[in-house]
Amino acid sequence: MTDPTADTHSRRRLVVIGAGVFVSGAVLLGMEIAASRVVAPFFGNSLFVWGALIGVVLTGLMIGYWVGGLAVDRVPARWLLVSTMTLGALGVLLIPLLDGPILEFVVRWDPGPRLNPLVAATLLFGPASVLLAAATPIAVRLVARSLETLGRTSGGLFSISTAGSIVGTYATAFFLIPEFGTDQLLAIAATALALACIAVAASERVWPVAIAAAVLAIAGGVSIAALAPDETRRLSRAEATDWSPVTRQRATPSESLDKASRALDAVYAKDTEYHRLLVTEDDSNRYLRFDNSFQSGMALADPFASVFPYETVMQVGLAYRPQATRVLHIGLGGGSIVKRMWRDFPELQMDVVEIDKEVVGVAERFFALPTDPRIDVHVDDGRQYLLKNETRFDLIVIDAFFSDSIPAHLATREFVELLRGRLTPGGAVVANIIGATEGEQSRLFRAIYRTYAEQFPTLLVHPVGDRPGTGDDGDVRNIVLVATDGPRTERTSLQERWDALRRDHPGAPDLREAIEARLEAPVPTDDVPTLTDDYAPTDALLLVL
Repeated sequence: MTDPTADTHSRRRLVVIGAGVFVSGAVLLGMEIAASRVVAPFFGNSLFVWGALIGVVLTGLMIGYWVGGLAVDRVPARWLLVSTMTLGALGVLLIPLLDGPILEFVVRWDPGPRLNPLVAATLLFGPASVLLAAATPIAVRLVARSLETLGRTSGGLFSISTAGSIVGTYATAFFLIPEFGTDQLLAIAATALALACIAVAASERVWPVAIAAAVLAIAGGVSIAALAPDETRRLSRAEATDWSPVTRQRATPSESLDKASRALDAVYAKDTEYHRLLVTEDDSNRYLRFDNSFQSGMALADPFASVFPYETVMQVGLAYRPQATRVLHIGLGGGSIVKRMWRDFPELQMDVVEIDKEVVGVAERFFALPTDPRIDVHVDDGRQYLLKNETRFDLIVIDAFFSDSIPAHLATREFVELLRGRLTPGGAVVANIIGATEGEQSRLFRAIYRTYAEQFPTLLVHPVGDRPGTGDDGDVRNIVLVATDGPRTERTSLQERWDALRRDHPGAPDLREAIEARLEAPVPTDDVPTLTDDYAPTDALLLVL
């Protein structure tokens, strides 16, 4: 006859262990999502980074399932489950303490753009992934009551673990990252898992481990408070690494760390839905940074002064379309280009599309973006905005970047077709591109050039920096591409147009060097692809990390 007391205890035990497995699964996948923000300030948010993170977690699952099953067959003890979960919680809690030294070590070593994030992810997240994955097969062995129900028990617990992973993924990506700092979020996850360990240890009457888990939970609670984001904190040496703002990419790692002889002041820091966003400043300038790259700059003494040369060169589009009155900007950043056009050309009506609402607030709060009827800001994806609005523009300015690459969907043939359909006759597109004009690092620029050339009869190229032939044309830099359906304007005529504009608009910048630097030779495109929605490897075409 079945003992009802024993059945009740077994059901209660199954519920508690199932809850522990659920939390373990949630923490594992939540850690994977948060991991992208941990490595982003050093290695960006590219396909290589995500491939490394997903691969490391999957490898951790594979090893953890195998090791957990092997261990519990040899030592089928209750303490094994709670000890494994507690060690997993400790592994997650240690990540905020170890990430700086480990990431700096990998940056100094610099094994390559693919191996950099893989090595860092393995060292930081591999051990915790193995431990968290091992909990489920251990739980199956301890809970299973007979071979007849083994399939049901194992299937149920693995299903519960996967359900936890689903909840952890959505909760972390949709709610927790925008609300908490990444380090604080990891501390919250570790604390939640430690509390689950206490419940499981108490249910299994493994009191020494329960005490250890309680100590860990207290340490996690202290860490949650200590790791709360501080908008005015000073950046560490590693975070203050000197990244190259002109190309939106960092310099050689060893050079970067050597240059970081003093730290920048962090004015504001926030994890948004898209970036790890930082506002930093030194004695003369303020900068906006996404993950590992600078996006905009502003002179503290003059909010309209361009810190980075490309921000000035982007205005060359008005020389190709001097009668422009309606301008669309895709990508806001700190608003450097927008506010300069707003001040220098009072006849312009500008629509601005920025995908990240936090960036809009930062531009207004820290970078003096004017609040004015002539600047209409829309929080939306640039391509979606064009699909939903049939307004035609005289000039479309594209300066949209992730931290380390051009969004692929804003570089394809289908997008360029859409751009042309939203231009007035004779209108122009001005696009900021990262790359070189010659050599191996020119492949992304030349692929984009080829893609635009299939839709526009006239393309003009203005490299930013040294004039072609006077520097190294294989260097990665900003390249301003102008596309129009009008005839090609000679450089002399273009300069005359700009001089005439400056007479009527005396605040407009001197673009003589940018106009003189324009490439006149044809751009070879036979060895690069046309970018399409089906094939647009913008990450792989330019490897500068």
